[in-house]
Amino acid sequence: MAKTKTAREELAWIERTFFKGASLAKAIGLEGEARRDYRLAQVERLLSDMRMGGPLAMYLSDRFWTAAEGREPMPWEDTPATPETGYLTNPLLSLEEQQTLTDSEMGRLRLILEVAGLCHDLSLHFTFDLKEAFGMRKNDFLVSNKRLVEWVSTTPYEQIAMHTAYIMKKRAIRRYEYSCYQPAQDALAELFSSEYITLIREPNDTKIPPRDYVRIILDEMLRIERHWQRGRRLKLRPDVVILHDEIYGVVPRQFDKGVLQAAQDLFDYMDSELYGRLVEADDFTAGEVMDRFAAKVREVRAQYFAEGWIEDGSLEFSYLMAHAERCGEGFWREEDGL
Repeated sequence: MAKTKTAREELAWIERTFFKGASLAKAIGLEGEARRDYRLAQVERLLSDMRMGGPLAMYLSDRFWTAAEGREPMPWEDTPATPETGYLTNPLLSLEEQQTLTDSEMGRLRLILEVAGLCHDLSLHFTFDLKEAFGMRKNDFLVSNKRLVEWVSTTPYEQIAMHTAYIMKKRAIRRYEYSCYQPAQDALAELFSSEYITLIREPNDTKIPPRDYVRIILDEMLRIERHWQRGRRLKLRPDVVILHDEIYGVVPRQFDKGVLQAAQDLFDYMDSELYGRLVEADDFTAGEVMDRFAAKVREVRAQYFAEGWIEDGSLEFSYLMAHAERCGEGFWREEDGL
């Protein structure tokens, strides 16, 4: 079995492999904004460097942490688990090993860990502390965070901006999933660029230029957010907005008066005839309840729409049936919405 590296040996290897020419020794005395700029410059460089078949940022992260959220220590190479110690981890994460380092070495290690931590979160697309990373007060990844939107739109750190925009996209998808706003969830999950004729996937899997990649994501997120806020200004119930968009099958660019009337009709039916009816229903009764709602959808379709709207088996019909099922199970009137 190979001898496990000491902290000093591991530190020297990381500096040679990931920070050659990066002036780590000079940078350890930096503070505040200067330290933040240095850290961002290193992360940008490591995200851009593909010498190992993938971004060096990921390989640096892997020296310390697993792919789990929360920075769980990575089991160290060639060390079997024992009942007494479990898996050993990188000696640079050991307080005992750190005590063998000089003050200069510890200063370099602290800076390396700051860079590696942001590499970990950006590479794996986990949210991170925006104040620590970018110097922002507001620590959320929503498009309502105007400072963050401006930062990713204008920063010279284009790789960081791409990964941050993708994190914003993932965060929004989870938010819409939690709120059962399926048209918005699907719009982002399957976001397509007509300009580049491609789906918007992870930054490492795209050939779209960084600034365009960020713009495409932000434009769609802002469009959905503005649509939702327009509904609030019109004093529409959240479920009526969602029903309106489910009838369209997408998040449209405007509210249609006739579609809103149909959505209100379905809302009233669900509120009076469907809410909670599936909580204690057996399979037969549940089937009847859902069949009656499907009949209501067809009735509304005939009353308000021309041929081709909300056809049985369509995506729009499926959205409405799923919405009705949630209502029947007691999930209704989430007035705070999104």
